[in-house]
Amino acid sequence: MPGKAARIEVTERQYELLEKIVASRTASVRLVQRAKIVLLAFKRLNNEEIGELVELNPQQVSVWRKRWRDDWQRLISVECTESLGELKKQIEQLFADRPRSGKASRFSTEQQAAIVSIACENPDAESQRPISRFTAREVADEAIKRGVVESISVSHVRTFLKSGRCSTTSKQVLAVPQNR
Repeated sequence: MPGKAARIEVTERQYELLEKIVASRTASVRLVQRAKIVLLAFKRLNNEEIGELVELNPQQVSVWRKRWRDDWQRLISVECTESLGELKKQIEQLFADRPRSGKASRFSTEQQAAIVSIACENPDAESQRPISRFTAREVADEAIKRGVVESISVSHVRTFLKSGRCSTTSKQVLAVPQNR
């Protein structure tokens, strides 16, 4: 059995701003979609109907209805005390994605940079390894040996190297040594 949808209230100024957002050619797709949700909810459509029109599932529609309802009094206060531009800014902030919690990185930016730096070195000269190029496994071992990290997987090394556009494979060399 479906639950009760959040009741949406919109002032004339808010309605005008939401319509401008929906009609905008430069607003992000998500911003337009969320403005449409509020406008359609104001017209008393249910979450399933709105979901079909904006191509979201009813639970996603419900999230944006609730966010509007929960922040509506604050928006009224902004509307009464601030400029129209500020009201628009506040509506856009309301419709912005909230930061996701996610897991914090195990490795600092400095550690990542040091790992990429190791991969860019000449392994024979700098690390006394009898090879011409580092592999991801050897970069991981060298980072542990130098105390950059206590432990690191080969897949983490590959991720850092891909993000830094550095390569440990037998592709073209980044720089040619001076003694050639």
